[in-house]
Amino acid sequence: MDNNALNLQIFNSTYAQLCAQKHNIYIGISIGVKPMSQEIALSYLEWAKEFSNGTVQILLADEIAKFNYLGFSHYTKPGCLARALRDGDKYQAFFEKVLAKFPAEKSQSFNITRWKDIKSPRFHLLLDRVTKEFETNPDFQRVILSFADKYIGNRCRQLSQEKKIILCQYLLHELPALLDGIHVNGVNYNLILYPTYKHSGMSELVSEIRAGNKFTSITDGLDPLKTIMVESIIKTAAPNEFPMRIEE
Repeated sequence: MDNNALNLQIFNSTYAQLCAQKHNIYIGISIGVKPMSQEIALSYLEWAKEFSNGTVQILLADEIAKFNYLGFSHYTKPGCLARALRDGDKYQAFFEKVLAKFPAEKSQSFNITRWKDIKSPRFHLLLDRVTKEFETNPDFQRVILSFADKYIGNRCRQLSQEKKIILCQYLLHELPALLDGIHVNGVNYNLILYPTYKHSGMSELVSEIRAGNKFTSITDGLDPLKTIMVESIIKTAAPNEFPMRIEE
């Protein structure tokens, strides 16, 4: 698999190190953004399988998409959650269609996971810590708000401070999975393939926190967080793959 074709950038490791050892891998898929093409999705699955130690988890960040919908729309909280789960269903159907292109034996090496399935005690512990950091540390709050501002700017929108804080909740809920990987069926998946349409700096922030260089109260006293992030920039969306309402 051509790494250059996938526009990969590796954090906390090197390509040589990835080749030297197999990993437990998950692919993080954001919900509520323009769909990728089946061809790109196939390329990600092929890459992940090449470096995987076993099953590859395809994580659909469906439940937390409610925060983006709350920030950008006039839906109620229950309405935003219902919409997020419906959109998660669309992404699940999309990846099931992509997996059907593989031989049956190979497709069994992948598992589609929804957000509700990763909320372990360790996840909740880290979520509590990043939330407390956001509420009590102005520097951390400024960093998280800067990511929200970039996202708002990419969508050419203007939002109130209250709406921005709601968008920050998505990032705070995402951080535990980026910092610590995910735990599914007793396995820690700690290499994250992170497709995105624009580089935001999130991978660098995760690397700094993980290394103990910033916001140390988040990781203080915990076992070492040994996650590897592999960020991939998607150059072209495929909006016709399935209908998504991106703007309200």
